[in-house]
Amino acid sequence: MQTHFQKGLRSAFTLIETLVVVSIIVLILTLTAPSLFSTMKSTKLSSAGDSVLGYLSEAQQMAVTNNIPIEVRFFKYSTPLSPTPAFRSLQMFKIRTGNEVGGTFVEGQSSGGGAFQEKEEAVGQLLKVPEGIIIVHDSTDLTPIFGANDFPDQKTGGGSYSGQQNATYNALRFFPDSSCRVLTATADAGLVLTYPALPQSCLTLAADNGQQITVDNLPKNFYTIQVDPYTGKLRTYRPGQY
Repeated sequence: MQTHFQKGLRSAFTLIETLVVVSIIVLILTLTAPSLFSTMKSTKLSSAGDSVLGYLSEAQQMAVTNNIPIEVRFFKYSTPLSPTPAFRSLQMFKIRTGNEVGGTFVEGQSSGGGAFQEKEEAVGQLLKVPEGIIIVHDSTDLTPIFGANDFPDQKTGGGSYSGQQNATYNALRFFPDSSCRVLTATADAGLVLTYPALPQSCLTLAADNGQQITVDNLPKNFYTIQVDPYTGKLRTYRPGQY
């Protein structure tokens, strides 16, 4: 007759059986991990691109609904983990036109010479691109919608809108007629607005590899947004999931 102790010994796993099971699990993880990590990165990139797309769409709708220009500033800076400057956050602004009268800004009020001043008012929350994803800073190929000029991110009373020291920005401005223009700079540092050519009116999001991303080293998976400068219509392009 078997004792209770003997029955317990016979129902337990042996060391060899345990090692075989662990080896199978390790093999499965080894085979599936690259695909899993790639899927996670692709999902993160898609989520970031959709957030930026939605943010731009909201700015355009706000300009039309409120009958006031809405500017979206793209803030560029580096981080301790990624020393290469790139666009990492966005903020919407209402642009009001007027002049200071007795220390108070009066909208629609011109100066004696008929000139106007612009005053920005931040709207909503700062949108931060998720860690590990950037809006590529490349004025010629991947994000040609912005020119070569950067503007300092400085509040009138001090500090910055992005919360980052030495940050700069480029900006798109949506108008009530649904059009969109880009801020550029003249020789005397004055701001002007221009319509970008449609083939160049796009910006690209990609995984941050810690280096300057160009066409030559662009990851296979990226997210491009095109902004029609005349209608404000937004389109996206994805090469596929890798």
